[in-house]
Amino acid sequence: MAVLITFLVLAILIGFAVTLAVGWIVVIPAVLALAVLVWLGTAFAMGRAPSEMVRRTHKPELLGPGGPDDPDAAR
Repeated sequence: MAVLITFLVLAILIGFAVTLAVGWIVVIPAVLALAVLVWLGTAFAMGRAPSEMVRRTHKPELLGPGGPDDPDAAR
């Protein structure tokens, strides 16, 4: 979902940049590169690799057959 929102925001900004002839096309990659550098910096400052931070995300407990709200899950 976050990737979709990011894509839509970037598409809107690029559309404004092309329409208004503003230099946002140069600014957007610089901001994205800065965000990646901050992410990598915080990961290494915490003593972990960025891939380890992704692997430590909690898996959601989905509702449905066999889920935590299924009364027949123990059968």
